[in-house]
Amino acid sequence: MRKILALFVVLFVGIALVACDNAPAKGVITWTGLEDQVITRGDAVDLLAGITATDSIDGNITDDIQIVDDGGFTTHLAGGYTVKYEVANSTGVTEQKQKNFSVLVGHNVANGNFELGAVGWTLDKPGGAATVAYTAAGAAVTIQNAGTSWWAVQLYQMNVVFKANKTYKLTVEASSPDARSISVGYEDPNNGFAMLNPGFMPIALDDAMTTYTMYFTSSENYDNIKVVVYLGNQLEQDKVDGNPHVVNIKSINIEEVTKATSVTFSGLGDVQAVSGDFSNFDPLAGVSVTGASLNDVTVLGVVPQSVMVASTYYLTYVVELSNGSVAFATRRISFTLAKDFEYQAINGSFNNGFTGWTQDVIQTVGTGAATFTDNGNGTVSILVTNVSSASWHIQLQQATSVFREGESYVVRIVLKASQERKVDVEVVHPASGFAQIAPTLIQAVVGTDWTTYEIHFTADKDYTDAKIGLLLGNGDGLQQNNITVTVDEFQVYKYSPFNQEFDTTHEPWVLDNITGAVNGAGEMVVTFVENQLGQDPWNNQLYQSTGSELVAGHTYQVEVRIKSSISRTIRVWIEDRAKGYAGIATGANTEIVLVAGEYAVLTYTVTITADTATKDAKFVVMFGDGAAKNLAHVVTIDYFRVNDITLNPPQA
Repeated sequence: MRKILALFVVLFVGIALVACDNAPAKGVITWTGLEDQVITRGDAVDLLAGITATDSIDGNITDDIQIVDDGGFTTHLAGGYTVKYEVANSTGVTEQKQKNFSVLVGHNVANGNFELGAVGWTLDKPGGAATVAYTAAGAAVTIQNAGTSWWAVQLYQMNVVFKANKTYKLTVEASSPDARSISVGYEDPNNGFAMLNPGFMPIALDDAMTTYTMYFTSSENYDNIKVVVYLGNQLEQDKVDGNPHVVNIKSINIEEVTKATSVTFSGLGDVQAVSGDFSNFDPLAGVSVTGASLNDVTVLGVVPQSVMVASTYYLTYVVELSNGSVAFATRRISFTLAKDFEYQAINGSFNNGFTGWTQDVIQTVGTGAATFTDNGNGTVSILVTNVSSASWHIQLQQATSVFREGESYVVRIVLKASQERKVDVEVVHPASGFAQIAPTLIQAVVGTDWTTYEIHFTADKDYTDAKIGLLLGNGDGLQQNNITVTVDEFQVYKYSPFNQEFDTTHEPWVLDNITGAVNGAGEMVVTFVENQLGQDPWNNQLYQSTGSELVAGHTYQVEVRIKSSISRTIRVWIEDRAKGYAGIATGANTEIVLVAGEYAVLTYTVTITADTATKDAKFVVMFGDGAAKNLAHVVTIDYFRVNDITLNPPQA
């Protein structure tokens, strides 16, 4: 019995072994490329790239891999994602694997193709008016008011990271049926939003999608770059005179590239340009390149002929090498607006609308909102729809004046409002932390009739790029919304000559047919030899004509302390250089008879009329005199003062 049982077991096992040997193979799948992967936010990513599957029966089955769960992956949002893959072979063996992706904030923007709508992007209107709509085609920005500056309308994103000594290439695909311009820049929010580019570099768009390219090498590590698409007034065609303008932005991308060092540029010095007087500029004239041909150079950017405010543009000179690296250099073109005198406001009469003026609604703080309108009649209006929480959050300003130490100036503003409200008027120096140059006019009341305010001051030192500003925010916390302020005039002028006291030198006084110098006591000493004087007063002069403005309706007091070594008559006149030296003050009250060797003071007043108003008064001591021409003598002037006494007449 045991033998029969043993034989049965052997037979059973043998049958089973034969059955196993004849069973069909199922195959074994081997995966590669499933290691954790780190990518930069915004970069294009193929979730299948680098992942392979090989089957022991079918061989390479990589093409059959499918993503069964992407874990919500998006390149636009930083975070960790787990992606699940699946593949099956021909025998029906199915396997799933997963891979971890980490999306980190880096050099690229988030949502660069706008597939997530507004995510990551902010429309800013610090000096203009615009709206934005996000669709599958991208971002469509509709601009109602382009302002006067490139930054007046912005579409921006924060939190981009740049590394020191790395070079980045930015590309934007955009179009505009209104042929508007576009530029892109980088700002540092940790340093007062300082621009990292050497200005801004616009290009003109058209109906077809155009690619905008910008290169930038970071000089240091930045952990919070602001990437800005500038849509304000950059080129002449950007001013919106009627129907709103549209810019369509399809995509924005930033990638790291290799900067070539084998190519260098020369002849790219800064260019100084005057608005309206800048044409026929050849960007390649005088430029040379080492390590490549000039024919290999592409110039990026467009430069206008005229601008609305002082601005710095730049061009980029690019050579792309066959190995994929790029060489580039930039060139600055700085525009100024012409004016007669350095202290003046540009277009202070608003005859050219807002030209020269910055429409400034501070967006980094507060909630300010305002609409700026050129009325076309030499006035401009600002409708403040949200007064925010501080006066400086809404401004009409420009920073173009130069003030000289010791010179006296007047800032004059004429304005009214749709209903009574308060405003501030300031004269400050932005380069010195907005330090006051003159006392600020704080919470001045503006009514429904034209109101004139003046700030009189003498500069305590030299100031360049001084700012005058009308501040329309909520200075005292009590101002109402939806009040319109209309400005007719915002001028800077001076009324007194420079170096009135003759402290160390006679300049800028001009010695006309006389000989003189300033002595150690700060007196102007003029020496005449026998027969040097002419018959007529104007034959011998000490004068100054440096852009002093005398305003209609204002009264000025002239005071000169003077003596002569002989008894004689001296005349102290005011003339208008712009009208052929027509007399403004030349009457009998402008003459003084001196007693030999004694100082005397000549004082008179003159009230300016519409006919005698001038922007370039000539202040002059007339020495010519037929009665004294045969006598050698000396005339000494201690000071020559002019004061505007309209608001502060001398006491009786």
